Amino acid sequence: MTASSGARPTLAALVPTLVSRERTSLSLVEECLRRIAELDSGSDGLGAVLALNPQARSQAEAADEQLERTGRQRGPLHGIPILIKDVFETEGIPTTFGCAAFKGYVPGQDAVAVRRLRAAGAIVLGKTSTPDFAMSWLSDSSNGSITVNSRSAAHEPGGSSAGSAVAVAAGLVPAALGSDTGGSVRVPASFNGVVGLRPTTGLVSPDGMSSLVTAQDTPGPLAGCVDDAALLLQVLAGHQRPIGEVRRPLGGYRLGALALPSEPVAWDGADEVAAVVDATLARLVNEGACILDDVVLPDLAALLRDSSLYLITALDDIDAFLASRPELGSSSFLDLYYAGVFPESLDLAELLATRSRSDAQLRAERLANRYRLRDTVVRAMSNLSLDALVYPTVRVPAPLRDRDRRLLPSRLLPVNTLIASQADLPALTLPAGTTDAGLPVGLELLGRPGTDGPLLGLGRAVEGALSDG
Repeated sequence: MTASSGARPTLAALVPTLVSRERTSLSLVEECLRRIAELDSGSDGLGAVLALNPQARSQAEAADEQLERTGRQRGPLHGIPILIKDVFETEGIPTTFGCAAFKGYVPGQDAVAVRRLRAAGAIVLGKTSTPDFAMSWLSDSSNGSITVNSRSAAHEPGGSSAGSAVAVAAGLVPAALGSDTGGSVRVPASFNGVVGLRPTTGLVSPDGMSSLVTAQDTPGPLAGCVDDAALLLQVLAGHQRPIGEVRRPLGGYRLGALALPSEPVAWDGADEVAAVVDATLARLVNEGACILDDVVLPDLAALLRDSSLYLITALDDIDAFLASRPELGSSSFLDLYYAGVFPESLDLAELLATRSRSDAQLRAERLANRYRLRDTVVRAMSNLSLDALVYPTVRVPAPLRDRDRRLLPSRLLPVNTLIASQADLPALTLPAGTTDAGLPVGLELLGRPGTDGPLLGLGRAVEGALSDG
């Protein structure tokens, strides 16, 4: 079963109704649980939710009682149900990191990001699907869950924050938490027509989150609108004041449409996605934005290749995470691989298992190249006085599960999300329209280091211009 995005409630609409007590947190939790039962469960369901919090109703009742008794919110998310990607440890709720080997693991404490959401008053409703250790831009997992696109069950939802993106798009919850290594928030956000934010690396603590590439992993929000993503980022970053509240008209921004390097493999739908994005940029120009065409980042393809850490550090990073949690019963990625835990479609698993471990010199070279990549991006933006670079989040619409998955490995999915990930830059993906078949297309906005607030401000202006059209 699939669901359109029209039923999505937003935090901007919900929070005031809870504060005024027009509705209760318990009623909202019950509504979300009903939608999960109707849309997510069974052989024809969306398959986004892996586990539910057995204490969700009682925690919602406690939130209602506190607000009734004191008239004060615990925080800006008081009483709001949120789903959590299953790479984050959640106290009292099963956490598998997407891996069938850990189905019995129930953490004794929350990851930092989850703890901050709870401290802000959020009700953790449950956990969402993800590939093992978040190691794919598609959605297969050894857990056996099958997650489908919120618009079409025949298509991929994207990964690795598959369940979180689908849950928001289908209105199962107002917002969800994901994580982003090389695009794991933004790819499924693009494929499902929601807002996804990769914060500047390090702005949000990854502690308590299973690591794929420690140097670039970050939690990130998935939401129905930019205001909601900004509110979640404020909470996740531990800020007391709203992020990105300064609002400018779209005509006050100067953007650069990035000239993209060619891809080695042809995927269906690339021309249609390019046409949707071009039409979107033309609308933004009509609304007053200044957009420079064909902005070139010198040697971009080589810089992306030579700054990639997946095959350099991921094996060691996963092993380090496992070793830090002996209660999981496994301290080796290779033990899991040779036990046949991972599905064949997780092609990164085979690459990690069959590649010799890298030496310190190669790691140092790759890390140095990340600084070169960031410097190249920042220099180009500075020379042209750009507020952001813009480009399709992914160059193709969501692939067909049964056909495209057989023909091409997930690592060849033509994403543009690696630029931000490997340069440690903030990036925001917004719905830019749909293909003729109704599949969503995402537009990514890439900002300079630490400009998460201004980037969200730009996102609001773009979102407003597109919604007015």
